[in-house]
Amino acid sequence: MNTRGLIVALVLAVMATSSASSRATVAPASPACIPRVNAPAAGRLTLIETKSLDARTTDLTLHSPAMQRDVHVNVMLPVGYNPRGGRRYPVLYLLHGALGGYMNWFTDGHVEKLIGRRPLIVVMPDGGYDGSYSDWYGLLQGQSGPVPAWETFHVHELIPYIDLHYPTLATRGERFIAGLSAGGGGSTHYAADNPGLFGAVGSFSGANDNLEQYPFYPTLSEGLWLATDAPGDGPDGHCTWGDPYTQRVVWEDNDPTYLAPNLRATPLWIASGNGEPGPLDPTPTSNAGQDLSNAGGEAAAAATEMEIWDMTRSFVRALNGAGIPHADYFYGPGTHSWPYWRRDLKRFLSWLAPYIGHPVPAPGAFSYRTANTAFSAWGWRFNVSHRDVREFVYLTGIRSAGLDARGSGTLSVTTAPLYPPGQRYVVDADARRELTRADRTGRLHFTVELGPSHRVQQYGFGPGTAASWQATTVTIRRRWSSTSLGPRSRPAHRGRRRRGGPRTRPDTAP
Repeated sequence: MNTRGLIVALVLAVMATSSASSRATVAPASPACIPRVNAPAAGRLTLIETKSLDARTTDLTLHSPAMQRDVHVNVMLPVGYNPRGGRRYPVLYLLHGALGGYMNWFTDGHVEKLIGRRPLIVVMPDGGYDGSYSDWYGLLQGQSGPVPAWETFHVHELIPYIDLHYPTLATRGERFIAGLSAGGGGSTHYAADNPGLFGAVGSFSGANDNLEQYPFYPTLSEGLWLATDAPGDGPDGHCTWGDPYTQRVVWEDNDPTYLAPNLRATPLWIASGNGEPGPLDPTPTSNAGQDLSNAGGEAAAAATEMEIWDMTRSFVRALNGAGIPHADYFYGPGTHSWPYWRRDLKRFLSWLAPYIGHPVPAPGAFSYRTANTAFSAWGWRFNVSHRDVREFVYLTGIRSAGLDARGSGTLSVTTAPLYPPGQRYVVDADARRELTRADRTGRLHFTVELGPSHRVQQYGFGPGTAASWQATTVTIRRRWSSTSLGPRSRPAHRGRRRRGGPRTRPDTAP
């Protein structure tokens, strides 16, 4: 039996065991991986060293509590920047690709020339040789050291550090993110995981669907993982998200395509070629291989962009299915190489200009799905507790009047600042009623019981999976008087659970 068949057999065996004993919580470990024990904790970055690369760009060495090691970040300042002046600037975060590093945009990307005199601070962080812009599932057996936590470092440590130490305009309308290849997927992933954090997003040949070939082993990811086996090339990537069979929930939670519904009201610019030789590729008489991606050579650049093109089309289908607009630059012939990414950045900057200082307004109602236990979106904050397995929570219709939720455990909610401070509100969720008062910032705080924890880690991700779970409708209404709490005053559509399938288990179809 080959490795894929063995893993599938293990998954089926685990599922069969869980069906025979519904009382046992089943959360299988990925074969050959040691999962992280605790979720990464964000802290305050410490500046270790600075090195000037030229008059505009500085290489910072920072110690990251989340990564538990030192990391590098390049910061490029605008032309004419005066540290003693009172001017503040928008920020563009630029992410590099897999098998690359934080110096790539400075050296190969010609970023200073392309940004020119635009009044932007550009931040180019290290994302690891094959860091996948995520908090890793674990490490291989026999490996030691901290488990990488790139997302926590970038989103929860680096952004606050930049806003604290540089004269930024620290609002959504002045904060943007873009990247190439894995960095393009990282940009859309970070935006989907943190709706409302970025004013616009760019993806250049982005790896935006890490399960595009599921259930077959994703070939691009496997190729990148095999490349990391070479001595000196950094930690092996096979435990980044665990294997895509026992830990598909982790893969989906890091997949921009599955998270596409989260991107509502986020302006998106997506670029990709189709992998065929294009006008910017070397001719037979030129210095072949020069200017190509770190994957190496013309053949690798062509094959990689072909795979990326498939991912891009899958991502776009998901966006279209969710009714989310996007700007596309699908230029046909072109490979996975720097000449195209430099052109992408130039075009992205032109597209971005109208959004600087003028972001698309927050949606009146939005949806959000995630397998995280603590998360935020558009100023709302959530936390899931009393849940024993890794699974998604599906929130829809989030608005000032309430929300709908599917999942399990207890959902703690802190709303966006939408209500008059001090005003009292009635929150109905199923048969449970809670009184709450808007705090001084205009936020409400309440909890929603989603039902007993599921006992089996989530394996199904089709439309029928969440539909089979218990659903709770939450309504929020202002308390006008004491009589508003009487039975007659309850709205006819007050929260209730709807049952359409198993009470304590999700769909376990692999």
